[in-house]
Amino acid sequence: MATIFVLVDGFGLAPAGPDNPVAGHMPLLERLLGMPLTEHLHVSEPRCYAAPIDATLDVPGLPQSGTGHTSIYGGFNAATFNGRHQPSYPTQAMRARLTERNILGIVQEHGRSVIWANAYLPGYGDAIVQRRLRHTAGTWAALQVGLRLRGHDDLLAGDALSWDLTQAIARERPDCADLPLITPAEAGTRLVHIAADVDLVAFETYLPDLAGHHRLAWTVSQVVAMIDAFLHAAVVALRPTDTLVVVSDHGNAEDTTTRVHTRNPVPLLVWGARTSAFTQVTSIDGIMDAILSSI
Repeated sequence: MATIFVLVDGFGLAPAGPDNPVAGHMPLLERLLGMPLTEHLHVSEPRCYAAPIDATLDVPGLPQSGTGHTSIYGGFNAATFNGRHQPSYPTQAMRARLTERNILGIVQEHGRSVIWANAYLPGYGDAIVQRRLRHTAGTWAALQVGLRLRGHDDLLAGDALSWDLTQAIARERPDCADLPLITPAEAGTRLVHIAADVDLVAFETYLPDLAGHHRLAWTVSQVVAMIDAFLHAAVVALRPTDTLVVVSDHGNAEDTTTRVHTRNPVPLLVWGARTSAFTQVTSIDGIMDAILSSI
């Protein structure tokens, strides 16, 4: 029995319309849910639960990834703790909180197994040392509890996922041209296979947010289609005792009239054996406790 957690960065819910690729343009998930992904999303069935939840954390301004990710992995309101929404990466104080307590470590403390499924390619460590990159809250949490950061060889073996799902961007990194292209559906199936004999697998993708900021060659609509195929394949591959949990940190891709984040709610999507653990979640800082109760 595994809980498979996916953080999809920059994926909100808003009314359907020509500027919202998320609503009405994810046919595979719509078929599973029986309705489009709008702010009215609500499904409550024995093996499927879906609802909008808050990502603003009751703090003015536009939600950001630094505080959003930290709230999700740390189980506390990081925006209130920080005094404002923090872009991109956690502050030193937030990293200290994650070092003390984060979902990956708590699961391990209970004698359960954890895998951080993201792959890190050659040059990542140097970029961190040179301060050209910083660890995301999830990466930081994984490192604090001794989880191995998977890499190039794990991608070749099918034991990790690239944040871009298909490995197209990963192949552009030095010494990574040998990575094969895979489909988003293959990535979704791979994620579930990685979860075999593990209690918790966590993975994060930044595709919708980067597309929303116009920082990718792909359009938002193309990326939304990739996420649709990825998540659908993961749901189809689930074993009877598995639970797939999907959430975002803030809105972005659901409004192509702007390149910045939104204050829209984000989707909480749960499929599988333990959907009942998530029905009381109303905000992203409640995700951690719900996941813990599902394991």
